[in-house]
Amino acid sequence: MENKIVSKFNIVSASYIGSPLDNTVMYVTKKVESLIANLKDAKECLVFCESTIDVPKELEDAHEFILTPNPQFDYAIYVNNLAKDREEFNRARKYTMTETGYTIGENVTIGTNSIVEPFAFIDHDVQIGDNARIFAGARIRNAIIGDNFIAGENCVIGTYGFTMANNECGDKIRIPTLGKVIIGNDVEVGTLTNVSVGSGGNTIIGDHVKIDTLVHIGHDVKLGKNAELPAGAITGGYDIIGNNAFIGINATLRNRIVIGENSIVGMGSVVTKSIPANSVVVGNPAKPITKS
Repeated sequence: MENKIVSKFNIVSASYIGSPLDNTVMYVTKKVESLIANLKDAKECLVFCESTIDVPKELEDAHEFILTPNPQFDYAIYVNNLAKDREEFNRARKYTMTETGYTIGENVTIGTNSIVEPFAFIDHDVQIGDNARIFAGARIRNAIIGDNFIAGENCVIGTYGFTMANNECGDKIRIPTLGKVIIGNDVEVGTLTNVSVGSGGNTIIGDHVKIDTLVHIGHDVKLGKNAELPAGAITGGYDIIGNNAFIGINATLRNRIVIGENSIVGMGSVVTKSIPANSVVVGNPAKPITKS
C-alpha cells in the first residue's frame, strides 16, 4: 500500500461513522451521509469522505476530511499502514514461555487465583481479571477481560474480522481490524470458538454471557448481559444481541441486525432482519411465532 497519509491529528485506531471515537479514522459514503452528524460528539478524527458529500463547516473545523470518490478504498490503505506500524512495534517485543508451559507477551496482566494451562498463548497488552481459567491451547489477543473468565480449549479471542474493500481494479483487499474485544465478568467462551476484534470500534461481550463450542462472533458485535449462544451459532459483523437473548444451536445471524432483549432464535434459524424484544423466531428465513 502506497500514498501514506500523515494526519494532523494523533490517530490511534479506527471507528465507525455511526459511533465515532476520538482520534480515530473512519469513512463515510453518500449512502450513509446523515451519519456524519455523529462527529459532533467526537474529537480530532480523520474522515475519508465521498466527494459528493457537503461537510458542515463546524465539523470541517473540528476534524480532518479527505474527499475522495472511493472513501472505503482510501480508508483501507490508511488502516493497512496503521496496522503495519503496529506490527513493526510488536515485532521488537518479546514472548516468554512460563514454567507452567504457556506463552505470554509483554505488558500482560493476569489477576489473582487464575489458572493458565500449557500451550495457551496470551499476546502483548492483554488484561485478564481474577479467577480466570484459560484451558490448553486457547489464544487471546487484543482483549480486556473481566473476572471469573473461562476460555475453552483452542478457542481464539481477538482475531482479525472479515472486512474487505475493492481497489481501483475491483480486486478485493483486506481491511485490518484494529479494535479490541472487551469482555465483562463471569463470561465463558467455549472450545474452538472464534471472537473477532472490532473494526469500527470494539467487540463487546457483557457480563454473564455464555458462549458454547464452535461459535463465531463477528467483528464489532455487542452481546448483552446474560446472552446465551449454544454450539454452532454464527453472528455477523455489527450485530447487537440484547440482554437475556438466546441464539439457538447452529442459528445464523446476518450482519448489522439487532436481536431484542429476552428474545429467542430457534435452532438452525437464519435471521435476516432485526427482531424486537421478547420475540421468538424460527425458520429460514426466521419468522416470528407466538409464545405458548
